[in-house]
Amino acid sequence: MIGFNQSLSLGGFSTLYKTIVRDPTLTERTQQQLEQLIVDRHLQPGDHLPPQEELAELLGVSRTVVREAVNHLAAKGLLEGRRGSGVYVKVMNSDAIREPINLLMRAQAITRDQIMEARELLEVKISGLAAKRATSQDIEAMHATIEKMAAGNLSAAEFAATDVAFHNLLARAAENPLFLAMANSINDVMINLRLLYSNRYGMAQAAELSVQDHSQILNQVKARDVEGARRAMEKHLARTRQMLEDLEASRAEEKRVPGFSDARGHQISS
Repeated sequence: MIGFNQSLSLGGFSTLYKTIVRDPTLTERTQQQLEQLIVDRHLQPGDHLPPQEELAELLGVSRTVVREAVNHLAAKGLLEGRRGSGVYVKVMNSDAIREPINLLMRAQAITRDQIMEARELLEVKISGLAAKRATSQDIEAMHATIEKMAAGNLSAAEFAATDVAFHNLLARAAENPLFLAMANSINDVMINLRLLYSNRYGMAQAAELSVQDHSQILNQVKARDVEGARRAMEKHLARTRQMLEDLEASRAEEKRVPGFSDARGHQISS
C-alpha cells in the first residue's frame, strides 16, 4: 500500500485514477446531431431549418435547447440567421477563415511579416501544384487578369482586386479546396496593403511589376514546370516583402518629419 509520505510520479498516478467522462448535455447532443446532418450533407448549404418550435418537437427537446444549439452552430459558421426569414445552413467559403484573420490583424495579434511568412509557405506550394494541375480554363482566366492589369486603366481598388484575383485563380488551379480557402483568405487580407502601395508609388509602377511577376509565374505553369513555377512565386513574394518593408520605412520617416504631407496630401505631424 502506498503511504501518504511517499511521492509518486505523474505516470504512477495515471495507474490509480481514471478520467471521469461527463455525459453531453441536451444542448450538446442537439448541436452534435444538427452538425452531423450538415457534415453528411443531409442538410445542404442554403437549406432552411424548420422553425424552432417545430425543430424542438422533432428532436424531443425544448425550444431553449434548440435555440442554444443553433447559436453554437452559428458561432462555428455552420448556420446563419436571416432577419424575418429564419435559420439557414450557411454556404461554406473562405469567409470562415478570412474573418478570424482580419480580426487577428485588427487586434495586432499577427503582423504583416507573419502574413508574408504564411504566403511564402503556402503560395510557393500552390504554384508547384498549379503547374501540375491547371486546366486550360484556369490558365485562360489567369491570363485575363494579367491583360486587365497591363491595360493601365484600372483604379487603385480595381488593380488590387485584380491582383488578388490572379492569386486566387492560381490557388483554384492547385485543385485543393483547403489551399484555396486559405489562399483566398490571406490574399483578401492583403488587399489593403496592395492599395497602400499603389497609392504611394503610383499605378504605373505597381502594374508594371505585377504584370511582370504574374506573367513569369503563369509562363512556368503553362510550361508544366513545377520547380520553375515555385521559383517564380518565390521571386514575386521576395519582391512583395521588400516593397512592404520600403513602404513601412517610408511611412515611419514621414512621421518623424514635421509638416510632411503624404502622397494623398494628408498632413503628417511629428
